[in-house]
Amino acid sequence: MDKKGFALIEIIMAVTILALIVVPVCTLLSQNLYSNLKSREIMIATALAQEKIEELKAISFEQVCLKLGTDIEKNLRFNDMYFDRSVQVQLENENLIKITVEVQGKNGGLVHIATYRGNY
Repeated sequence: MDKKGFALIEIIMAVTILALIVVPVCTLLSQNLYSNLKSREIMIATALAQEKIEELKAISFEQVCLKLGTDIEKNLRFNDMYFDRSVQVQLENENLIKITVEVQGKNGGLVHIATYRGNY
């Protein structure tokens, strides 16, 4: 009878030790997965913002002036991820335009890029 009770205590101790090892490892893996997803989202958001900046830099100053104001593109899809992109073009003075692009991922990743375009 003593040996049966001792075996039960050994099993309880083994399960407890195993749980103390497995739970932190699972927590670490889930945090790692979330961080990877967030990093991927920010990387893609940066690429989408830079793409829009380059698109506006490739056209003439006068053509950019025609786009003054705010343009919002919803649900841009890239690699099975969705983003919202906001482009704001402001006339700072007659020869200077400020272009601001903000891209927000659905998981909360946010990228904000601003540049200036001059009329030379």
